[in-house]
Amino acid sequence: MTEALKILWYLYVLLQVFLALYLIHPFVLILIFFIKRAFGFKPKNIFSTPITKNYQFGIVVTAHQETVFIPPIVDSLLKQNYPNFNVYIVADDCDITNLHFDDPRINILKPPVAFNTNSKSIAYAVEHFKSTDEILVIFDPDNLVHPKFLEVLNIYYNKGYKAVQGNLQSKNTQGKYAKIDTIGIIFNTFIDRDIRSELGLCVSIWGCGVSVDANIYRRINYDGRSQMGGFDKKMQAEIVKSVSTIAYAPAAIVYDEKVIDANNFERQRTRWISSYFKFFSESIDLFFTGIKRRNFSMAYFGYNLIRPPYFILVLAAILFIKLNFFIHKGFMLGWLAVLCLFVLSFIIIVITKAANKSVSKAIFYMPLFFFHQVRSLFKIKMNNKSILKTSHSQVLYIDDILKNEAI
Repeated sequence: MTEALKILWYLYVLLQVFLALYLIHPFVLILIFFIKRAFGFKPKNIFSTPITKNYQFGIVVTAHQETVFIPPIVDSLLKQNYPNFNVYIVADDCDITNLHFDDPRINILKPPVAFNTNSKSIAYAVEHFKSTDEILVIFDPDNLVHPKFLEVLNIYYNKGYKAVQGNLQSKNTQGKYAKIDTIGIIFNTFIDRDIRSELGLCVSIWGCGVSVDANIYRRINYDGRSQMGGFDKKMQAEIVKSVSTIAYAPAAIVYDEKVIDANNFERQRTRWISSYFKFFSESIDLFFTGIKRRNFSMAYFGYNLIRPPYFILVLAAILFIKLNFFIHKGFMLGWLAVLCLFVLSFIIIVITKAANKSVSKAIFYMPLFFFHQVRSLFKIKMNNKSILKTSHSQVLYIDDILKNEAI
């Protein structure tokens, strides 16, 4: 074997190891979870934290071209147990004729021109913050907020955290696509938030239900990539460099609407996949910044951001199984074992963490999920040209959600 072939062989092996480690990763995490529980280790009780200050929250709701969901989320915010907040509804390219609220804490902001992007809407709201607003909280208009949300966040900020991600739960689980979407939330919440939080590591954020010190947020400079979605990718990369850790608050619940049809499912996934590739350089930079600073939490965070979407990893596993059938039978068997381990881990995580058993049964729909993910991959260019907006239809109020949970 020539030197060139040796180099190619080593690169081939390294690539396989690199990708296989990501598929093994969920199994390692669920193993850690069960070992901790077996030995009686439980998450620290943050609710024993002394409250020395009541923080003022500036809540931003970014509406775009529709306002039908504004009354329900405002209703949920006005039912908070915690009173210290102002709400800034950015009605981007919206008709605000019928938006009227008597509470002085509710502020309707109508941009002079259409922004068509979350990052600009949030910046516009922050510019209008009152001097007392200390903590920025971001919501999508279709969200509903649990009455204890801000009360719980205040505890975390009294603990000293500067950025906290809330617990995203499904507002609706009717229909196979909503169930599939919910399964994805359950799986990602466990590997990117639950277990990391228990290990004292920095958690990933969603684009909603996230809060951060307003002064830290003001230092974030968005570029053109954020205009077509994925602002949260840039946001979390900058926050991780500025704080010791992003905390996860399981008791700070925000309800998010899940997609209910194939078209919206693919639009949503196309945006997410596109964001991964657009901000890949940020992930690399974060990983090496963590190494330079000798900050394991930051490096681990960057390592996870580098991870391709799981369906791409599964496709890669299938490809290497076929290639290694002709190249190296041992590697082929290794990939089969890795793939089986990932599927087993996925099932265990969903069954263990799903509160609704009808959702866990939707695992049988995962081939459909895989099919639509692959279709979404080929629509990335469409998202780079225009925003693939996801439409919503479930107009619910927080009392409806809480009533159903009580049953």
